[in-house]
Amino acid sequence: MSFNNMKLEELRKVAETFAVDHESAKNKADLVALLAEEGVSYDMYSSFNNAEKAEAELEPRKTTGSKPVTELKGGQVLVKMERMNPRYDVNEFTFTKENPFIVMSEKDAQEIFDTQEGFRLATPKEVQEFYS
Repeated sequence: MSFNNMKLEELRKVAETFAVDHESAKNKADLVALLAEEGVSYDMYSSFNNAEKAEAELEPRKTTGSKPVTELKGGQVLVKMERMNPRYDVNEFTFTKENPFIVMSEKDAQEIFDTQEGFRLATPKEVQEFYS
């Protein structure tokens, strides 16, 4: 299968998933060309889609949950994901749009900051405001 076999609405969802600005696409062919221009291949989409389905079947990993963290133990920091991804796994941590904050050791946080983009330190007050 390929992008050419998909409907226009499906292609728009693919573009949104991969953060491709598709407003300029007037038809299906334009959208397929735009995806290719941005480096999004059908194989990439298929792999991503299959991985998402497999992850949905797994039990979600624990994050900070719905209770705000107001106290940190020594050597722990709050990390916030600011990426546009609906879900992002890095090392043993899972960040989601619903739970973008995770408490972790300073060492784990530094490793994420050194190897990933879209993460920063957060404050307990931010967490409280987000979950309230």
